[in-house]
Amino acid sequence: VISDDIRQGCQIMKRQAEQLKKKFGSALSQETKSNEIVCIPGLTGRKPKEIALKTLAQIIEARMTEIIEHVHYEIRSSGFGDQLIGGIVLTGGGSQLKHVTQLFQFVTGLDCRLGFPGEHIAKAPDDTSIPSYSTGVGLVIKGYDRIRAKGIDAPAAENDRLALPNIGIQKFMQSVKNWFETEDLA
Repeated sequence: VISDDIRQGCQIMKRQAEQLKKKFGSALSQETKSNEIVCIPGLTGRKPKEIALKTLAQIIEARMTEIIEHVHYEIRSSGFGDQLIGGIVLTGGGSQLKHVTQLFQFVTGLDCRLGFPGEHIAKAPDDTSIPSYSTGVGLVIKGYDRIRAKGIDAPAAENDRLALPNIGIQKFMQSVKNWFETEDLA
């Protein structure tokens, strides 16, 4: 959604919008200098396009604020708002956006932090411990819990972290990582 907003607002291709968001995006426009500009190569026969990073941040902040307000509404409506002692934990690719935790705290008034999937897996490869892989790691943990619930022998946990067998886990986590890298998840 954010990439599409950038595409429309800056009149660029979606691929360029995604790259801009990842490389230069910020969820707080006030943290971006007014005079910073990035140049996007033009399509064949067209001039390059200059985009102010302040404008980029304003587009991102507007959509993120809307998303956060919806999340906050759902938290309050669920009745669990008072039980969030640890605050909100952000995971996934969107959590990589600069200043996103600050915007969440400002809009909701709740504490907020980034969650890393490696917090729950012992001996996880370092490159799979970024928030973008949270869903994949969460599914692995859920599958592990189901195996244990059925009484099938499963490796024990180490220090409250899921311990998976060395044989195959490195290969599996690498294949999950490769899948995320090759898929166009814009």
